[in-house]
Amino acid sequence: MSSNRRGRSLAEVMSPIDDELPARQGGAAGSAREEPHGNAVPVVPVNILVAPEDRRRLRQLSLDTNLSLQKLGHEAWNLLLEKRGLPPLKPVSANVPSGRTVGRARSSGS
Repeated sequence: MSSNRRGRSLAEVMSPIDDELPARQGGAAGSAREEPHGNAVPVVPVNILVAPEDRRRLRQLSLDTNLSLQKLGHEAWNLLLEKRGLPPLKPVSANVPSGRTVGRARSSGS
């Protein structure tokens, strides 16, 4: 069975975001920081592709360190930016809670 479906390119995905930026930045004083949910800073996703075995390793690292993939990703990007002499990323919270219970003991698999 053949399909005519085609994924979107990065340029197609980023175009609407790029079109939005000047409008947000050029408005009245303070409009660039208007937050839709209280004090939350607006966020955009950054996706990367990895091999399935690497995703499992990253997930295991997340479990071993008790840090979310979001926090591990921020740490990794900040190390790269520091190495290049650039300022770090602004800290942000995930827009959807991870559901992880703090201090909950995980039982070992059977």
